[in-house]
Amino acid sequence: MTINVEEYHPIIQAFVKVSPFIQTLINDDITIGIYDKEKLIINYPAQNFSLNVQPGDPLVEGDIVTQAIRENKNQAATVPLELFGVHLIARAIPLHDEAGNVIGGVGIGQSIADAQQLNETSGNLSLVMDEVTHTVEDMANAINTLSTDIHQVSEEAGTVSSSAETIEKMSNVVKEIAEQSNLLGLNAAIESARAGEHGKGFAVVADEIRKMANNSKEQVNEIQSITKEIKDAISTLNQRIQNVNEQSDSQAASIEELTATMEEVNSNVQVLASLAQKNVALKEN
Repeated sequence: MTINVEEYHPIIQAFVKVSPFIQTLINDDITIGIYDKEKLIINYPAQNFSLNVQPGDPLVEGDIVTQAIRENKNQAATVPLELFGVHLIARAIPLHDEAGNVIGGVGIGQSIADAQQLNETSGNLSLVMDEVTHTVEDMANAINTLSTDIHQVSEEAGTVSSSAETIEKMSNVVKEIAEQSNLLGLNAAIESARAGEHGKGFAVVADEIRKMANNSKEQVNEIQSITKEIKDAISTLNQRIQNVNEQSDSQAASIEELTATMEEVNSNVQVLASLAQKNVALKEN
């Protein structure tokens, strides 16, 4: 249907002429429809979607342009998919002549498909970030627990090391006693030899004392060797515990930094989700 725009009021003609420029000036991809009180005069489709309307199409019940014209009031709403086949955020205003009478209306529609997808994506991303944040917090708690356990092991290792040093001191005392006993046994053997026949019984005792002293000395040497192995093992263990402590502290610091970063990212995601939701849920004027 061909419509002669020149038949309409100058305000309607002005909108027909400037609407293409409005589309160019506005960053969003929009469609613009200009109506008289009964029908569509002209529609400027968006670049990426079309409402499948033609000049001469009558006003549609439920459309905000229809409401703006009939109620003589600015309108803003989310247009359902069923109406034009496209999810839209739309605004409409009535047009008036010099006497203030409604002579038509203008409607602008913007597809919210991208905004809906952004809203859903940001919502999903927010959930993922929450899960990741909780996981990082669990890791931080686990590392703190591990650090505490490692400190306790280090303290126990210190106790064992102290006990090993005590054993070493006691073995040194036993070694000294064994050496003195061996010396006494040797002197007793010498004295028993001088005593001749009368000293034979004492010589047997002296010999047993020397044997016992030598056995004690050998056992003390063995104890000292084992004690040294224990001390060396504990020293190595302490060094490894120290290394683990340093790594644990480093990981704890990294986890703390990561947690702070995740919280900042999550905060930004929340802002993004809020903005996306605002784009989808349009408030009426």
